[in-house]
Amino acid sequence: MQKITLLTVLLLMACEIPTESYENPLDVEAASDNGIETPALVFFPDEITISSGATFTVFVYGLMFENLAGSSIWIEFDKNRIQVSSVIQGDIFVDSQNEPIFFTEENNDDGWIKITTSYLGGDSTAIDVTGSIAQLTFTTVATGASTLTFGSQCEMVTPDDEALEIKGFGEVSITTN
Repeated sequence: MQKITLLTVLLLMACEIPTESYENPLDVEAASDNGIETPALVFFPDEITISSGATFTVFVYGLMFENLAGSSIWIEFDKNRIQVSSVIQGDIFVDSQNEPIFFTEENNDDGWIKITTSYLGGDSTAIDVTGSIAQLTFTTVATGASTLTFGSQCEMVTPDDEALEIKGFGEVSITTN
């Protein structure tokens, strides 16, 4: 019996117990726990530690918007620490019949990105949605701490161009070593 117990203990010590990650950028309850009310604009991930000269990707999400037809998203960053490399369309307005309108302006000299996108669905003029607006890739150019934030100019609109309330805004804390 002692040999079985010893063997069991050795097997348990040799096994690595997996830990699960419950980080979900679309988890409304987790957003609420972080002080972000919905409907909201958030980033994922919300914390990044990276080496200088390296690239990283951040996703922009819209959470719990109703009657959404378009958006104008302003993102601000520390131009002395990071530079935007690319902006790729997310899937929030993708429809099987029509491609959404999606265009961007990036300004590394002043540290901002503007994303304009609109829904062109075949069956309706708006959607009730949670989803990805864009994928952003940045390159770090200097060490130190910085943040990626949404600008006050952000706007989500209905088909009648009426502004939808945005109750919460996430941010990304970036540490460059």
